[in-house]
Amino acid sequence: MSTTEELSQLISRTTFAAIPPEVVEVAKVVILDGLGVTLAGSQEPAARIVAEYVGEMGGTPQCSVFGHGFQTSPVMAAFANGVAGHVLDYEVMWHPATHATSPTLPGILALAEMRQSGGQDVLAALVTGFEVQGRIRVASADSDMRGFHPPGVVGVMGSAAAASVMLGLEAQQTRMALGIAASRAGGVSANTGTMTKSTHCGNAGRMGLEAALLAAKGFTAHADIFEHPTGYGAVLFGAEFDVEAVTKDFGNPYRMVDPGIAIKKHPSQYGTHRGIDAALELRQTYGIDPGEIKSVSIETPEMRYVGRPAPQTGLEGKFSFQYTVASALLDGAITIDTFTDEMLHRRELQALLAKTEVEMNAEIPSNFDQMWITVNVRMNDGSEHSVRCARPRGIWGNPLSREERLTKFRQCAQRVLPSDGVEAIIEIVEDLDHGNSRDVAELVEFLVRTPDS
Repeated sequence: MSTTEELSQLISRTTFAAIPPEVVEVAKVVILDGLGVTLAGSQEPAARIVAEYVGEMGGTPQCSVFGHGFQTSPVMAAFANGVAGHVLDYEVMWHPATHATSPTLPGILALAEMRQSGGQDVLAALVTGFEVQGRIRVASADSDMRGFHPPGVVGVMGSAAAASVMLGLEAQQTRMALGIAASRAGGVSANTGTMTKSTHCGNAGRMGLEAALLAAKGFTAHADIFEHPTGYGAVLFGAEFDVEAVTKDFGNPYRMVDPGIAIKKHPSQYGTHRGIDAALELRQTYGIDPGEIKSVSIETPEMRYVGRPAPQTGLEGKFSFQYTVASALLDGAITIDTFTDEMLHRRELQALLAKTEVEMNAEIPSNFDQMWITVNVRMNDGSEHSVRCARPRGIWGNPLSREERLTKFRQCAQRVLPSDGVEAIIEIVEDLDHGNSRDVAELVEFLVRTPDS
């Protein structure tokens, strides 16, 4: 049996009843976090442009564009909501690195709204979509991504898998959906720090969903897309792709619980979080006065795309070791508003940024599970203070508490909804596994609202 055939059978046999309770609980955490981040992201410039574009394109009004008060087709809703879910760089992370929520959850909710599905269907599809992405990243862990952004390459397969579960596709149809989706994979890392990066996830969600919808109608693709010499594994990941790892131990255990997920505490590229946490600890422990800082040195692994000494926009600042550390030292907190152009161009921030340098050390591991970052501050009086961070808050093994997670959700969702709507979403999501047939419909009624409604 080929890997593609085996994976298709595993996906098509998915049932909510077979998913362990601890995995269901993590899935609900992921959904709530994803919805909060999407609501907040829906008001960002990139998401507003995409929503305007989607509205102009029309489409049968079946599925809601969150935070914008209108409906469109399933695939366009998945695109718009996927962009909103990723644009803040605030969604769930895990190891090996990819963003698994924004390529999957929007398409799942679009189908749930269109088909009047229940919460258990949503949970089963999300868990499966995550597991497919996680196993592909294990299989590609030793591969050179060659400039591809992982969610654009992996997310489309997770989206196709999740949509196949929602649509109840048989194994052969699912096999075709994966084959179709493989030809829609992509997204280049050169666009990191621009609006286009968020479309990698939006497109993954849109294209994976479309692949499943086409497969349901009988559209065909190569039956063994994972192992073919010019197929998904070989073309996108090269000879190092371990095709057998895609199905090995699938769901045993689910990667949602082992190694687990990382809930982002800060709305920036995950590599910056260790530097942020180190800077915040420095400020609190040593009572750092930002005005008395002479110089800042950040020792990091070799991660060139986040070594940005002079970001030109707040969005680009999300991918700058220098900007995130300088902001943490100056303000004592990192928030969504940290990454506005206004905050970037403050005189005091620019002055501190000019004193902040990065030293990349090839001996420090660069993968998210083993790396560390050290921030050293030299003061005008000659004193020096240093903090190393290896396990930022929120990472697997150092999780946020439930109250910390709810605080993040509330802060995000309140950018669109009044407090009663925010609390209603929490209640609905935390009860999704109990099978209320109206739970998804009620959820969407809140998600589609605009800040003015």
